[in-house]
Amino acid sequence: MGQKTWILIAGISLVTVYVVFVAVMRWGDTTPPELTLKTAFDVVGPETPLSIHIEDHETGLQSLSIRIEQNRESFTLTDQHFSSHGFLTPDGGDVKTFDFDITPFAGEDIPRRRGPASLIITVKDYSWRGFFEGNFHRLTHQFSVKFTPPRLEVLSSHDPIPQGGSGIVFYRVSSDATTHGIQIGGAYFPGYPHPYRDDRQFAFIAVPYNAKSTQPIQLVAEDGLGNTAIQTLDYRIRRQKWRSRQIRISDRFIQKTVMPVIARTPEIEDQGDPLKNFLAVNRTLRAQHQEQIMTFALMSQPEFFWEGPFVQLSNSQVEAGFADHRRYVYHRKVVDTQDHLGFDLAVTKRYPVEAANSGTVIFADYFGIYGNTVIIDHGYGLQSLYAHLSSMDVKEEEWVSKKQIIGHSGTTGLAAGDHLHFSLLLHGVQVNPKEWWDPQWIKTRIADRLGLLPPEERPMQQRQPVSSPQGPYFPPVHQRPPSDN
Repeated sequence: MGQKTWILIAGISLVTVYVVFVAVMRWGDTTPPELTLKTAFDVVGPETPLSIHIEDHETGLQSLSIRIEQNRESFTLTDQHFSSHGFLTPDGGDVKTFDFDITPFAGEDIPRRRGPASLIITVKDYSWRGFFEGNFHRLTHQFSVKFTPPRLEVLSSHDPIPQGGSGIVFYRVSSDATTHGIQIGGAYFPGYPHPYRDDRQFAFIAVPYNAKSTQPIQLVAEDGLGNTAIQTLDYRIRRQKWRSRQIRISDRFIQKTVMPVIARTPEIEDQGDPLKNFLAVNRTLRAQHQEQIMTFALMSQPEFFWEGPFVQLSNSQVEAGFADHRRYVYHRKVVDTQDHLGFDLAVTKRYPVEAANSGTVIFADYFGIYGNTVIIDHGYGLQSLYAHLSSMDVKEEEWVSKKQIIGHSGTTGLAAGDHLHFSLLLHGVQVNPKEWWDPQWIKTRIADRLGLLPPEERPMQQRQPVSSPQGPYFPPVHQRPPSDN
């Protein structure tokens, strides 16, 4: 045989060896693709996500089919074919791992029907097993469908609530609700089981000081599947007239008061300009503090720590009231406007500051424009804030009794003179303390309606999850000390 013949035979032999190698690799792949449901898919609603993970580290993925069958009808969620390296390649497909995410019932492609259904997932690889059909992995998963929202029933009377005012709502919600509460614009007030009655829930609410009189107050409940129930309450918001004040800002005030705040606040840098420094503290830092106050609300315990009316700082005079509208004037020009949410109370310098009611200290530290600050949790989202203190005599997680001395008034933070800034908050929303200082209001609007028991007779409540943007949050437990009685 000539040289050309040998070359031809060698070429054919190499091709044959390669084909045999490919065949061994393709037929040798006897392992079907791995298929994993990454999310629970047992009870499905309109917002339940389907997330699957597929792996095939041998010949690669060839196709994926996902269907839902219900009432003898089949609905295709996806039918995909993955690209190939070619027929005569050891590795059949480019794709070795694949993740698929979809919310099946979010659109209109699949009808929303009650009853059982089946999820059928079929995935195939590029193996030549089964007459070139490949290895199959088929998963059939049974699930139930739920598109009915929780049931709601409002039990409260429809009292008018003033802007900045507080109230309480009683209602019933079905057991399928995972979260429930009251929505007033952007403010949300989570509901809790009634502490003494198993047949109802309740929520403390606060009407923001600037809420419109037409703002709806709504009871909302969700089941965690995307089904939401909403019922508008027949509550009327009564408009209030707030005082307006003009405050002059000088370079001396900025140097004496604003700059120490900047020095102790890493989030704010010296702008090299007095006005810019003032605005960075009075506007930017103030907004950041409100966000932090909302996180403090998540630490509130589902228990009544307080008893009777809250107390105003003894012997104090009111220097600034709730929701005073302030115009800040610098060099004869209005440079900023803010609303003062709280009361400025003054007596004498370094006056002893009393706890307005019993509770647990959740914050005792420097807090920017508020200076040295103590925040007390009174339970069920109700908290009191004491700012500008010259000294703090309590520490975090400490139990305090009504009228116990927690510190002394001062000028720390954004304070021109010695005084106490006192705020009362419901789930982070500033409310007018005057109501909570009023014994008659406490009795008729809160205590009598709740059937509030004396502290020694109140049962300890189990922790309840609080809704937050990060998901359910369980506050830490700080138990009140046993009664001496």
